[in-house]
Amino acid sequence: KFMKRTKSTPVGSLLSVTDHYLKKELYDLIKKDDDIFEFLQESSLDGLWFWDLENPEEEWMNAKFWTTLGYNPDKMPHKASAWQNIINKEDLLEVHSNFTKHLEDPTHPYDQIVRYKHKKGHTVWIRCRGKVFRDNLGNPIRMLGAHMDITDLKEKEQDLILQKQTLKEVIDGTDLGTWQWNIQTGETIFNERWAEIIGYTLDELKPISIDTWIKFSNPEDLEKSNTLLNEHFSGKSKVYECEARMKHKNGDYVWVLDKGRVISWDEEGNPEWMVGSHQEITRQKKEYNRIKLFIEQAPSALAMFDTNIRYVSASKAWFDFFKIADHNVQGKPQMEVVENVPENWESNYEQCLSGEVLKDIEEKVIAKDESIRWLSWNFQPWYAEKGKIQGVIVNVNDITKIKREKELQSLLDVTQAQNKRLKNFAHIVSHNLKSHTGNFEMLLSMLEEEKPELKENNIIQMLVKASKDLSETIIDLNEVVSINTKLSNHQRPIELRETVNSVLRSLQGLIMDTGVTIINEVEEGTKILGMAAYLESIILNLVSNGIKYRSDKEDAFVKLRSKKMKDFIVLEIEDNGLGIDLKRYGNKIFGLYKTFHPQVENSRGVGLFITKNQIEAMEGKIEVKSRVNEGTIFKVYFRYE
Repeated sequence: KFMKRTKSTPVGSLLSVTDHYLKKELYDLIKKDDDIFEFLQESSLDGLWFWDLENPEEEWMNAKFWTTLGYNPDKMPHKASAWQNIINKEDLLEVHSNFTKHLEDPTHPYDQIVRYKHKKGHTVWIRCRGKVFRDNLGNPIRMLGAHMDITDLKEKEQDLILQKQTLKEVIDGTDLGTWQWNIQTGETIFNERWAEIIGYTLDELKPISIDTWIKFSNPEDLEKSNTLLNEHFSGKSKVYECEARMKHKNGDYVWVLDKGRVISWDEEGNPEWMVGSHQEITRQKKEYNRIKLFIEQAPSALAMFDTNIRYVSASKAWFDFFKIADHNVQGKPQMEVVENVPENWESNYEQCLSGEVLKDIEEKVIAKDESIRWLSWNFQPWYAEKGKIQGVIVNVNDITKIKREKELQSLLDVTQAQNKRLKNFAHIVSHNLKSHTGNFEMLLSMLEEEKPELKENNIIQMLVKASKDLSETIIDLNEVVSINTKLSNHQRPIELRETVNSVLRSLQGLIMDTGVTIINEVEEGTKILGMAAYLESIILNLVSNGIKYRSDKEDAFVKLRSKKMKDFIVLEIEDNGLGIDLKRYGNKIFGLYKTFHPQVENSRGVGLFITKNQIEAMEGKIEVKSRVNEGTIFKVYFRYE
């Protein structure tokens, strides 16, 4: 069946390339075996048709012709009109035109890309090719055609066109110069805008290579650029970015922001092609330098930072204020240069970079040596020309002397007036409002007794709940107000450990029920100056919070310990519970009706507010450190007895 050759006879000597023996075998197989033809048409084509040109309505289409277009071949007629109803009308005109040309001139190819409408409604792109067969007299009698589905290719082609157009619009809209650089050969491609930035046309710059960039670059910036490029090549930076000066045609230097990225590497891992952009920033740099100079010469404590809170510039007063000996701080992070930066400043920077202007006219800061300073400060974002935030400007003033020099009598007068108003308000809350809410509750109760069926009424139930909530709110407010109306001469020495033990005994049931371990390391004999009722309330609130907001850990604990400082006894209450997101809630943690764990029931957001007021009423303060899912430490500063 198959042709054979001897070992000594080369294949090429048996037949010519066009008459290869395998080709002849294949043709013979196709003639003898219909399965071979079926395999070829099903595997290689997405449709086959044979047209009777003597009887133009008769046309045979194979099954794949129709399945490619989503139709059932058994239900489709072998008629020319069948496919003409679903082909794109514009493309049908091109089909007719090519068909006519092919009939007139057999050398003219019948080959075009047309669109068909799929049965499901979407477009199918088909490459349609055909060949006319003629009789002995040259008259066309039949035509054979083949379909190939190229929808995926066309869709990708359209996507590329759209992406290219979008990229062009972005580049044109941002007024960017673009560049491509073959790092290994030096071949460089610039767009017209790149040349315009330095006052030239591309034709004037020819021949263009990497030497073109070097020729117009400021030597100092070129050295910096090379350093940054090497960092990018070694993987230290994801993107190369450099601000540099370039010599303009008129002799001046213009500033450009040069950005780029390696997009291909050779087999040895060396950078090959790199693409990037040039953006002129001359005006922005002038404004930037003007602000920088203003900061440096300012008589007050001013500092300018970039978006990474690295120094751009600072005034002499700033260096003096924070006792910074080395004035070479440009590019260094603020938190590394100044150790005693207030804790809340980190969140202030984040808020400011989002566009907020922050102010505080009086902030109490305790330094590492326990000294107290009072600051007023202002955080303000600074912007690029087009409104993009470039960093933060901070202004700080030490107002400690002003705070200390205020006349004591003036403070006493203000305090007395405030206390008087608070007492009056407390009387209204405790007497008048409580009477009204009590009457409201009583009337609702009487209504339910008189009409029992109303107990199931949703509106009545909501009124009952609202009444109870109002009563609880009035009680909370009354307690808050009463804290601020107590006199400081009610304070006396209190044994701290005994008070802790007393509170823990009252919580014994809750402790046993939850299984939380309580560790009391408060030193015996430690005494604070305060009010016993307030102290018990403070400890009760903080310990019960540690229990309530415990995690699912088996070793859940609440630990209490004390230590002596210069003017204070510090009580630390630590837990390993749910913790609080201080970046999100740091400024709200002691606010009234602020809750941070919605999954925990019966959280009204009153406890920490009352606790802080009680502590401050005893001339103390409270601090908190916390990490989500790690735990919380409250530090309560009491006056030292």
